[in-house]
Amino acid sequence: MKKYTVATMVLLLVSFVQLDAFKQLHGLQGVWKMQTKRGGLYEEWNIVNDKYLQSRGYFIKGSDTVVNERVALQNKADGIYYTSTVENQNNRQPIAFKLTTATNNTFVFENREHDFPKRIVYRLINKDSIHAFIDDGSDSSKKRSNFYYTRVH
Repeated sequence: MKKYTVATMVLLLVSFVQLDAFKQLHGLQGVWKMQTKRGGLYEEWNIVNDKYLQSRGYFIKGSDTVVNERVALQNKADGIYYTSTVENQNNRQPIAFKLTTATNNTFVFENREHDFPKRIVYRLINKDSIHAFIDDGSDSSKKRSNFYYTRVH
């Protein structure tokens, strides 16, 4: 009987930590912008419910909005997943990255099986600033793309 009690306690603790990490990710809600040479790059995050956030990434070209990525951020029984569907990549098939670390407002999502990126990281610097990056998953990553977003709404 003690084995079941310990296992239940561990499961409850993991569930609580996972729920807390997901609530922290609600800080993504809003519209974020990064200025690039080609214009504004945006991420628009919406909270759908307690276990699901969605985002669309887009560029503004003249008067046109060009969507280049859709993201589902889901709190599932076996973990938190960042699932990305990128236009013109992977035959528009969604690619899932599992949350592996959530500390100090930094969230690391990984998929070691994917070609690139293998890691997606979001750091909530403050309520109006995010640093995100993608890379090959190594500590000495030479292939890394940084994204510095400022809250618009």
